[in-house]
Amino acid sequence: MSFQYIKHTRTIAMAALLAGAVSACTPESSDKELGPLPTASFTAEPLAGNPNKIVVANTTPGGFLFEWKDDNGNLSKREKDTLAYFAAGEYLLKFTVFTSGGYDTAVKKISIAQNARTQDILKGGNMEAGSEQFWTVLNTGGTQTDIKFENGKLNFSNTGASNGAIYQEVNVTAGKFYVLSGLVSGDGATDSWFEVVFGTTAPVQGSDYTGTKFNSLNTWTGCGKVPFKDQDIAFFGCDGTGVGKKGIMKFNTSGKVYLMIKAGSADTGTLGAGGISIDDVKFQEEI
Repeated sequence: MSFQYIKHTRTIAMAALLAGAVSACTPESSDKELGPLPTASFTAEPLAGNPNKIVVANTTPGGFLFEWKDDNGNLSKREKDTLAYFAAGEYLLKFTVFTSGGYDTAVKKISIAQNARTQDILKGGNMEAGSEQFWTVLNTGGTQTDIKFENGKLNFSNTGASNGAIYQEVNVTAGKFYVLSGLVSGDGATDSWFEVVFGTTAPVQGSDYTGTKFNSLNTWTGCGKVPFKDQDIAFFGCDGTGVGKKGIMKFNTSGKVYLMIKAGSADTGTLGAGGISIDDVKFQEEI
């Protein structure tokens, strides 16, 4: 992991400072002069024992308001904090500090050498014989999609309009990184969906499930219409909140979460001649 200064700017903005920081205060007359223009500075070092977490700390004299922001979604207002990076790569970290003389901003490049260490918390994700004991088939009401564990894969098939799902309960910890992956194959579907959904409400037999769609194949959006084989749904999916996120997610609350895999078709559509199968499903938790 390495760091590199990218740029450095300095601007007086006391009007903005006063508007944002003391808008609720009653002004008092004073002839005190503004302090000198600040020069933003900070340290950014890996947390001992975990190079995917970076400890950042202000070193600017006289600072009293702070903001850390990067292109990984981290945002902090603390003078010292720990920022987490799941995936290997380079990130730009922007630090802004206010003093009595104005504010200044500095930017550093942070390089993360490898993905964070993880453990798979999903059971029966290899879809081999015996995996069915860890999953529960959900009757979503109406005509059900045929769901079977066969030939080391989990297969969803139909001959027309249907819906169906299978799920597993997992426990998550707020603030930790999680990454979803799973290899999907199919002969090409029409007017169909195949999606991974997360929710905190317990599924009810006979009712459809409407949690947060993280990633999916969706023929209306444009994926899953032509044959595909062993494509990671984290990258191949084209619909949902997780598109473009490489399967990576966080949860705001600790506790039970239901990982749901749903598939079906509308009207005269089908999931294809051999249906859609998924294999090697993993839900990895940051250690």
